Amino acid sequence: NRLCPGMIVQFSTGGRGRDPSLRSSALYLRPDMASLSTGSVNFPTIVYENHTTLVEEMAGKMKEFGIEPEIEIFDLSHLHGARRLADKGLLDERPHIQFVMGVQNAMPAEEGLLDILLNEAKRLFPACTWTAAGIGRHQAQVMKWALVRGADAIRTGLEDNIRVTKERLAASNAELVSLAADAVRR
Repeated sequence: NRLCPGMIVQFSTGGRGRDPSLRSSALYLRPDMASLSTGSVNFPTIVYENHTTLVEEMAGKMKEFGIEPEIEIFDLSHLHGARRLADKGLLDERPHIQFVMGVQNAMPAEEGLLDILLNEAKRLFPACTWTAAGIGRHQAQVMKWALVRGADAIRTGLEDNIRVTKERLAASNAELVSLAADAVRR
């Protein structure tokens, strides 16, 4: 529910360690949103495989069940994969896009790259909403870049980062959310 503040239930259709045939198996439960990666990427120890047939199948199920996809962008080419989905009628013209930065062997967390990605996203989808996620030690910095550029949302939490500082683990997701709320207020 994009226009209503409050809790959004979002499922992951990510493929790290899951059988591809099971990745969209819970979508019939109709969460508000679900992640959708539109291309493959090298991770440190695996290839996060998202072949075209699987991506189209998951996008079709999301459309069928009225689920808002969160398009996860690990590489510039993934924006063009999202555009192909829209051209096939599997994605609307106002998708929510999340740039994922700082994954080893994938897109580095560099401010200039965020500008390139954001410009390309706005060219392909002028009405899109967006955010950027920094993985690990990049979480706070990428959040700051996104806020400065007027992101529609921010992302934080233990899924992407387990530390508050190099020396200290986060006590909980709540601590990371509190730090993110402080960043928004600033």
